[in-house]
Order: sequence, then structure tokens, then C-alpha cells
Amino acid sequence: MPHIDLASERGRQIPVEYRLPADARRVCIIAHGFASSKESATAQMMLDHLEKLGLGAFAFDFPCHGESSAPWQQLTVDACLADLRQVEAFARTRASEAEVCYFGSSFGAYITILHLCTDPGAGRRAFLRCAAVDMDHAFDHQAETIGCQLRQLGYALYDTGYGPQLRLSGAFFESLRGRSVFDLPLPPDARLEMIHGLSDDVVDPAAARAYAAAAGCRINLIPGADHRIATPEGIQTLLERTAYFFA
Repeated sequence: MPHIDLASERGRQIPVEYRLPADARRVCIIAHGFASSKESATAQMMLDHLEKLGLGAFAFDFPCHGESSAPWQQLTVDACLADLRQVEAFARTRASEAEVCYFGSSFGAYITILHLCTDPGAGRRAFLRCAAVDMDHAFDHQAETIGCQLRQLGYALYDTGYGPQLRLSGAFFESLRGRSVFDLPLPPDARLEMIHGLSDDVVDPAAARAYAAAAGCRINLIPGADHRIATPEGIQTLLERTAYFFA
């Protein structure tokens, strides 16, 4: 499977894994969730799924995630946006006539929405899985602990629960401030679809429903599914809806 390390801003490398069928009419940029990577079960599933649909698919690691060797100080919203743009530019060089679209999970969905709303050159089609539409307030309940760690250590620790802890800088939290997707109008020709678990305890389903209503897009709500949407119904719905949405 093709793999490349793209050069990005400030000298960091962006690890990218991609599939590119001949004559693909669309290419999809896959953006993983917070503390996840392009090696996640969902990202790998979508690489296979999209390739079978005849789309090109490009999955990459955000700074300080997966195979990224970026120092922890470089993890900010702006750096994530810059790397998404870099991967998109690479995809366009490999398939210059193809339409660019997106698949974003959780934090990756949040970054994707920001990209759609702020970059005039962005694509216009995005499927959002368990979108972290409240990312700008995701750490509010930990504000006191985070403040203490920033003062004492210079960084805050984020426990992923399954691997190494992430170090989060003050610049990361500052880059989230005032960046609510609810305050950003989508381009008139943008087309979105969402999927969300009704038992999600990471991103409130009510927030996802509110964003879907504001964006005027379809949202597929999966009973009994949590933030991973890993139930049989959730996986089946995800595959069926993305097949319809992208192909």
C-alpha cells in the first residue's frame, strides 16, 4: 500500500497512507479523531471501503499522533488544518481532475468543518462521524486541572486510555478558543452528512443534532452506539450511507 511522508510547515513530516484506483473521479481525505491515528480501525476500514467504491482515499496522521514525529508543542488546531491542506494538495497532484471530499471522525470532523468554512479552495462534500462539534469546549470541565498542569509542567496530560499520554501545550488550548463550528457559515454549495451514536458519552448527541439542524444536513442516529459507533447497526449504516454519499 502506498505510503509517503509529506514535508509540512516547520519541518515536520506528515505520514500518509493512500489508495488511488485508476481514473478515480473523487478522492477522499480521511481525518482521524483525537488521540487516534490513520491506523485506527475506522480509518483502515474507510481506506478499503472507499477503494472498493472506486474513490481515491488518503489517510494521514495529525501532528503528535500515530507515526508523526512532531514535538508536542506543534499540536495546535492551526497545525492540523495546515497538514490537512498539505495532504489535500498532494491528493490533487495525484488526481488533478478528481473532486476532493472528506471523511472526518470526531476531532477530525471538527477540523474538516473548520477547513470547509475557512478555506475557499476546500472541497464541498464531507461525511462526519461522531463529529466533535463542541470541541472548543471539550476541555472546559477539566479547566482547573489543566491550568495547574500547565503552570507546574508546562503542558497538560491527556490520557488516551489505551496508549501513551498526549502532552497538550497552552498553545493547543488557545488555538481552540473562539473556534465554534456553530459560528462559521458553511459555503452555500457544501454538502454534509453525519452519523452519531445515541449513547455517545464523549460528544453529546444533542449537540450533534443541533449542528445537523443548523447545517441543514442529514444525521443518522444509532441507538445503543457510543462514540466509536462500533455496533453492527452502526458499522452497517456507516458503510451504506458513505457508499450512497460518495459514490
